[in-house]
Amino acid sequence: MRQFSYIIRHADDVADCISRFRAVAPKTYRSLLITVFTTSVKQAQILRLTGRLGDAFPDAAIAGCITTDVIRHGGVNVNAAVVSFAVFETSEVKVVRFDNPETLAADGKKFCDRVQRIENLAAVGILGTLHALDIQPFLDHLAVLDDRVVIFGGGANTVKNAPACVFTKDEIMEEGLLAVTYAGKDLHVHASLNFGWKPLGREFTITKMTGSHVVEEIDHQPAAKIYEQYLGIRPDKNFARDTLAFPVFVRRGGSYVARHTIGCGAHGSLLFIADLHEGEAIRLAYGDPREMIEDAKAGYADMAAFRPEALSILSCYAHRMFLHGDVKFELAPARDIAPSQGFYSYGEIFRFAGRVGVHNMMLLTVGFREGKKPLTPLPVRGEMPTRLKDSLLLVERLVHFVSATTAELENANEELDRMARTDRLTQIANRGETEAILKEVVALAQKNHTRVSALMIDIDDFKKVNDIYGHDVGDLALTETSRILRAHVRQGDTVGRWGGEEFLLILPHADEKAAQQVAERIRKAIAALRILPGDHGFTASFGVARIAPDESFEAFYQRIDGALYEAKHSGKNCVRVAKTPQRKK
Repeated sequence: MRQFSYIIRHADDVADCISRFRAVAPKTYRSLLITVFTTSVKQAQILRLTGRLGDAFPDAAIAGCITTDVIRHGGVNVNAAVVSFAVFETSEVKVVRFDNPETLAADGKKFCDRVQRIENLAAVGILGTLHALDIQPFLDHLAVLDDRVVIFGGGANTVKNAPACVFTKDEIMEEGLLAVTYAGKDLHVHASLNFGWKPLGREFTITKMTGSHVVEEIDHQPAAKIYEQYLGIRPDKNFARDTLAFPVFVRRGGSYVARHTIGCGAHGSLLFIADLHEGEAIRLAYGDPREMIEDAKAGYADMAAFRPEALSILSCYAHRMFLHGDVKFELAPARDIAPSQGFYSYGEIFRFAGRVGVHNMMLLTVGFREGKKPLTPLPVRGEMPTRLKDSLLLVERLVHFVSATTAELENANEELDRMARTDRLTQIANRGETEAILKEVVALAQKNHTRVSALMIDIDDFKKVNDIYGHDVGDLALTETSRILRAHVRQGDTVGRWGGEEFLLILPHADEKAAQQVAERIRKAIAALRILPGDHGFTASFGVARIAPDESFEAFYQRIDGALYEAKHSGKNCVRVAKTPQRKK
């Protein structure tokens, strides 16, 4: 495979582009894909360009879109078009267009059914008018494709007063999408995702939505209030511009994905490019210039290891606007890897957590290679300047400040959460946490028919210890008891303070016999302690029970408590096991 890209600024450049490609093009090949990304919004001009390319190469597949700026060979070009010829020696590349918004979901189903029958399918590329069309119903069907199939793409984009369109050789669509299929036995495709945005502040909850793209309320307040309250961004005509550096993170699949707001409604609603859902947890985020560049460099190192023969780069327009001239540092390492072309998108399309969807604020790099990977390493030189020229030093300092304070806030919240669940004196789980864990373990045991046992422990004559030796010695007895309990349990067991001088041990996957043995070892260890003045010690009594089939939490607790009561009235310093009731017939 080989890729050749040319910049078009004037009509005369088209003939030169065609001539230059013919001079270097292989004599034979299986497929030719011509992609055109242009900053021009003049539809007649675009059709003249694609028409001339189609006439010169009638067997080529042609796909393109309008964009704000174009990317070529690791650099940004403004007020231009980039025409790229991707030559595939053994692979089949086809472009399918969808121009009926009313049938998009059904079209997605038919398309997916068709491409599943394509042998050696390696990738599906999507170009869409995401600003004017909800393509999620189409994308939802692609999730069933084999995980090895790379799915990528982006949305047409423009800041000019004209529609952002996608197009083929002879058709321009203001509402539609193009799907490009790549298939070949020797074709290998690899995608690298880079981010560079960080979470800011606490989590919020979406409490009201209209559809999947308009958030009406966050924490039962007008959604736009979070920007005004926390960032001083008012819902006015500059709202979309001012919020560009502060997307929303939504927690999905154990991590965050970004959503950029593109405007606000009259009653404080927020409009987003990509989908959100009521009840989801979100956070504000902020851009870190150095993080973006470092993240991109790591992504290019990953791509270099893949050894592609061609690169396609789709970057969120937010990267371009946020980094300004320093965006060159984000793109430059691509020059060391392979010929590259791409554009700045209005939303990026890829597969995440098993779902294909539209995302924001990403730098998406896709590498293509036909044949085996060369064995020689490919170094990536990308450099980080001492000071970013166009990303103000003040912003860097504020980013560092926000990063540090956010980390402190997260650590403080984690510590507060830990303290809320931990007994202050013994540093083990407190009553509320222990009871919650016990209820959860009992419920799981009933559902999965697994064994769970528990130990209730009570220090004998503890009141006398406090009365005779004082509360400091009493506290020492409690902390030493908790230390022994922790030392005699497995990872996954729970040690909690039930209240006063009572403790509870939860032992998943343990029957009465195993729990009784644990109790006896702990009983002997406590009895051997000599921490009271005069080399005196103290003892403890134990109740043991195993959860019975179909037993409620309340009944289980009563049996443990009953076993402990029996131990206390049998001379203390002993273990008593509650009889397990049989399953009800």
